Amino acid sequence: MKNPNEKYNFNIDQFYKDYKKGPKVFKNRDALEPSFVPDELPHRNKEIQKIAELTACALMGDAPPSFLCYGMTGTGKTATIRYVSQKLEYHTKEHKPWWIYINCNVVSTPYRILAHIYNTISGSEKIPPTGLPKDVIFKKLLGLLDQKVGNSICFLVLDEIDRLIENKKGGNEILYDLTRLNENLDYCRTSLIGISNKLKFRENLDPRVLSSLGEEPPIVFNPYNAPQLGDILKDRAEIAFYDGVLEEGIIRLCAGLAAEGDGDARKALQLLRKAGDLAQRAQKDVIKREHVYEAQDDLEKDHVIEFILGMPLQAQLTLTAIYLLSKFPESPEIIISGDVYEVYAELCGIIPGVRKLTERRISDYINELTLAGIISAPIKSMGYHGRTKIIRLDIDKVFLKDILSKIDKIKNILNYKPILLQSNKVKLKNNVFKRLI
Repeated sequence: MKNPNEKYNFNIDQFYKDYKKGPKVFKNRDALEPSFVPDELPHRNKEIQKIAELTACALMGDAPPSFLCYGMTGTGKTATIRYVSQKLEYHTKEHKPWWIYINCNVVSTPYRILAHIYNTISGSEKIPPTGLPKDVIFKKLLGLLDQKVGNSICFLVLDEIDRLIENKKGGNEILYDLTRLNENLDYCRTSLIGISNKLKFRENLDPRVLSSLGEEPPIVFNPYNAPQLGDILKDRAEIAFYDGVLEEGIIRLCAGLAAEGDGDARKALQLLRKAGDLAQRAQKDVIKREHVYEAQDDLEKDHVIEFILGMPLQAQLTLTAIYLLSKFPESPEIIISGDVYEVYAELCGIIPGVRKLTERRISDYINELTLAGIISAPIKSMGYHGRTKIIRLDIDKVFLKDILSKIDKIKNILNYKPILLQSNKVKLKNNVFKRLI
């Protein structure tokens, strides 16, 4: 138990001194980063061959066709593209190809995409974040491609390409423009590669875009199983760790835990890296099973934070409604979906600029929160009143409040008491009255 009269508990200087002198487990920690591209990619031979066949014509100066890669998160899509790009560059004698990677979750508007491509090629921030007409940037980009890339091939890799269509702010239009760049270029040739984890993404594409991106069948990346994840971790661990620092069975344990989810290689790598970090911070020279389980707990919390902060505002408001119905002493023992919608609609009325969605759409968000493990929502029969979802938070309320407090439009309503819980008020036909009896 900490002494309340003790002003300073943690000696940071001593911690850093001990850390520097202590045992080292990492030889090359970067080898466990998702962005690391090893000399060989296990269990992706078929996908590597297909991408190599599609891009091989670049060796002769011809433009490869545009194509799409599908697969769940952590199935090696981006790593495989980067791996092929390195091999293609190695085998190109003259006019080395250019590769420009764009994460559409970060660079998500047509303007910013064109500016990002231009600034990456030019090597400087010559196009401002906002301000220029799109046709002006487009004309500048065409000139730069012919002038600087010249007779080379420029590959444009759009990671999470589905986000462009979800945002509905000219997503189809910018994809159409990018697939038609070659029609307006004299020297340079381009090829668009789209990466998505949503197999139904193509259903929302404009037919004109689909005709360009659909010339080649999409390359599908299937999830890894436990033995395959074990092979990946074993190869990376040999690069990342010193000999003898892994307890027997650690690789198999990390692979098994990651395979229990969705075969995500990123999660497997994160788990092993985090376990190594925890061991080194504790000044241990061996990474043990307890480090892996502790790492798993930490990463699950990180995943929940990332998931909630990445949800649309309407889904965040749905979760906030559930939180508010759970936090007060007057909170009901049973929270039903109708109560959640009532509080959600109430919150829409007190937050400027928020449009109220239908009850059916909010029910969809409740399903998504259930699938993510943030809430439970089993359907129960209520007799005469029919069937409804009985909702319960499955994460700690204090932890959830800390996450919701990071959201600008929500942080100021986390102490708001819904009318449903206010004993002196009653709501009738969308009107609020003071309770008289």
